[in-house]
Amino acid sequence: MHLVVIGGGHAGIEAAHIAARMGMPTTLLTLNLDQIGQMSCNPSIGGVGKGHMVRELDALGGAMGRLADAAGIHFRILNASRGVAVRGPRAQADRVKYRHGARQLLERTPNLGLRQGIASGLRWAEGTREFQGVELLDGSFLPCDAVVLTAGTFLNGCVLIGERRIEAGRAGEPASTHLGQQLRSLGLSWRRLKTGTSPRIARGSIDFGKLEVQPGDDFPRPFSFFGPRPSLPQVSCHIAQTTSATETVVRENLHRSAMYGGHIEGVGPRYCPSIEDKFVKFPDKERHQIFVEPDSLETDEIYLAGLSTSMPVDVQQRMVRSMSGFEQAEILRPGYAIEYDAFDPLQLHRDLSVEGLEGVWFAGQINGTTGYEEAAGQGLLAGINAVRRIRTQAPIILARDLAYIGVMIDDLVTKGTDEPYRMLTARAEHRLSLACDLSDGRLLPIAKELGTLSVEEIGTVERRVERRLRLRAQCETSWVARTTCFGPIALESGLPLASGMTLAELLQRQQVSNGIADALLAKLTVWNEADVDWDPVWERDLLLFEVRYAPYRERESRLLEGQRAWDHVQIPAAFRIEDLPGLSHEVKEKFAKHRPETLGQASRIPGITPAAVTLLHLMIERGRSA
Repeated sequence: MHLVVIGGGHAGIEAAHIAARMGMPTTLLTLNLDQIGQMSCNPSIGGVGKGHMVRELDALGGAMGRLADAAGIHFRILNASRGVAVRGPRAQADRVKYRHGARQLLERTPNLGLRQGIASGLRWAEGTREFQGVELLDGSFLPCDAVVLTAGTFLNGCVLIGERRIEAGRAGEPASTHLGQQLRSLGLSWRRLKTGTSPRIARGSIDFGKLEVQPGDDFPRPFSFFGPRPSLPQVSCHIAQTTSATETVVRENLHRSAMYGGHIEGVGPRYCPSIEDKFVKFPDKERHQIFVEPDSLETDEIYLAGLSTSMPVDVQQRMVRSMSGFEQAEILRPGYAIEYDAFDPLQLHRDLSVEGLEGVWFAGQINGTTGYEEAAGQGLLAGINAVRRIRTQAPIILARDLAYIGVMIDDLVTKGTDEPYRMLTARAEHRLSLACDLSDGRLLPIAKELGTLSVEEIGTVERRVERRLRLRAQCETSWVARTTCFGPIALESGLPLASGMTLAELLQRQQVSNGIADALLAKLTVWNEADVDWDPVWERDLLLFEVRYAPYRERESRLLEGQRAWDHVQIPAAFRIEDLPGLSHEVKEKFAKHRPETLGQASRIPGITPAAVTLLHLMIERGRSA
């Protein structure tokens, strides 16, 4: 038994790493071993929604959280003043150290081998569906039982800078044309998508005194539930603003932009628009924020996040120098757009295997997503499920109320996407169930089933979960009255105690500040236990979140019960929905296009009514009893 993963980006790293941790002999095939883990765009990990997925990856034994902690040079919790459910950890990573760390991790992982080469095609036994392996451009062959394809932007990729069009997977690296053409020839539905990068500037040419300083958190919060805390020197980022002169430069040269000059046919990411798009689509906005972020402690490069562009280099230079603090700025690497092949994710099963291509899984930008974290989440699940298919085990499907990774994959394979998909907390209808800092306990049963965590890591999670349960129980049984140890604290804080209540009921009150909560919790024996894995500030926030949102979570849980029932009803593979009486032509077309595997999936297809799903359910049950 053997698995091959094609591509050394963030999806490929997770797929190969998790497969090897599951004990499967695995080979990671990549164009350039020195570029494993390369951060082609902004060297940052996490954010709102994205950071949730990084912590879920870590809870399941993934690599990204640990790599980000080891390479992080600027950590911030986004939405820190809001509820725990929508907080998002984010880190600016040292691009060089992240890449080196990724390669070292893979090289030191048992059962995993690295191979440099260019995949030219996939091979099946002639006249059968039996997958045989991967053909390389140098004429060699890698036999395997399954392949996870994580090609990123390399499939028929083209870099565009103004009118210049360069066949490339990203700047300085060749495109994968042979494999791209084979996939097209197999009859898969594909489209062209686009993404882009910003120019990188020489640090010494920037007047930082004119920029707004954006410091990181005083105490960096790690992504990983298991690894050591971040140890690299921490640096500040900065914020700049575009000016009216920047807008003038852009508007006067729109015809020279690859996008607006008609040189790009692909659709770009809605939530990460180019600077050209910002000025064209938001004409009433006088200026746009640009985040000035370091690439590495080892280099002089500064990344201008928010200034993604496909303008010619001379125009980029004028754009950059039009901003305050950048009057003498020197571009070290120009920004560029890149266009590439992506395949309709409606052609995927829920385990990310490709319909009609035995032994093949897709993960990452090939499925129409954008972002390192989205790619990593797909890579992890594709690697897990490829291994389980080889071993004839049932796939792992993460429910929408269990993980943001599950939300993303369900969105892709159920609804599809016409533009690069980015994870947002708004995409999850069960956000209260998906707080990222509770991912370790929530996903522990799956991690234990997969065997992707060590005995020590499992023990760490179990101890933390058990202590949280005891803390919650003690809060619900501790009585707050004038005569108990909690009474003076409550009264001094102005909290009325007309009648007694439990500590949990008191903590539900919004007027109980963090300071009062800390004083109250300090009276509990479970709170004062020594434990290096217990962060009092974080645990207090999680406790307040749980007790204050308990009624909403209970209501959400009741609603989920009905949805779960439909998610467990499989639509038989041979079931011909198009032949059902009583369904409109429109509904039949939608079912044919989206090919739902369960009634739950069918119910989430845009435009499908509950009545149509109920009828489908009735016909399935009738067919089973016939």
